[in-house]
Amino acid sequence: MAEQLRNVGQLFEDERFSAITEVPEWTSERIDDARLQLEELLEKREQQIEEGMSELHTQYYWVSYVLRALGFCYSVSEIVPTEESVRPDFVLFYSADEFRAAVPHRGEREFFAQALAVVRCFAWDASLDEYGEEEHEGPDNPAFEIDKMIRATGVNWGILTNGRLWRLYHRETSGLFDTYYEVDLYAALQSANVDAFKYFWTVFSPEGLGGFDGNDPLVHRMLH
Repeated sequence: MAEQLRNVGQLFEDERFSAITEVPEWTSERIDDARLQLEELLEKREQQIEEGMSELHTQYYWVSYVLRALGFCYSVSEIVPTEESVRPDFVLFYSADEFRAAVPHRGEREFFAQALAVVRCFAWDASLDEYGEEEHEGPDNPAFEIDKMIRATGVNWGILTNGRLWRLYHRETSGLFDTYYEVDLYAALQSANVDAFKYFWTVFSPEGLGGFDGNDPLVHRMLH
């Protein structure tokens, strides 16, 4: 299991994270349904994955389906008025109600007020630690982009993903670039251990990021 998840830089406090199997989210009835949907998606996309998916293909043929299976309502490529060069690939909302409340503020920073997280996607299996050949503004680390998005939008959480690996960053430590929670979703879906996927769902789902059964969000409860 260790190779499938990492709590880098102690984003989550060790003792709290070690007790994750005891939280109410761990036994949610929604987990099995989400896993089944994603196992079917993996089977459907296996050939594309083997051939290699571009950034755009990873966004729309994989990440968007993962977000839907998790239960998010999301928006794509929203303008961030305070930082014109910043456009999250996805903006995640807990439900359609939160999204509908945000729509009148489209094009304003207020649009992101109820958002749970912003997402930046790269090509399938691309490095999340350094860029490829092309030139990029700022530090040579994709985490720089997610930090910039978090700060420009004012959200608490940012997700960096290449389809396979999913990294969660928090606003208080995202500028360090090396403090995050990471799950290898591809390995979790292929694992014979049914708990492997739970380590993904309990953190990256709307319930993990936004709350479950009246509880504060798990991600906030586990912060260092």
